[in-house]
Amino acid sequence: QYSLIRDVVSALRRHRMHEQQFLHPPLLVLGNFGAPQMQLKLMAGMFQGMFPALNIHRLNLNSIRRCLLISYDSESQHLEFRH
Repeated sequence: QYSLIRDVVSALRRHRMHEQQFLHPPLLVLGNFGAPQMQLKLMAGMFQGMFPALNIHRLNLNSIRRCLLISYDSESQHLEFRH
């Protein structure tokens, strides 16, 4: 299932979103993807391929407006996604 951005904005009481938030890619944080299992390496590579790589040395911290956290739970084998 998914939601459109206009549905999310209309559901918020005070929306603090502006179009310039989406001009720069989010900071991608992957958690618990360090196990040597092949499916975890494939998932991590897939998520990293969805967004352009950020150059840490030339990155302006003020340009980061969004953070994408994806965490893998090995017990339940579920992904937790937070944007």
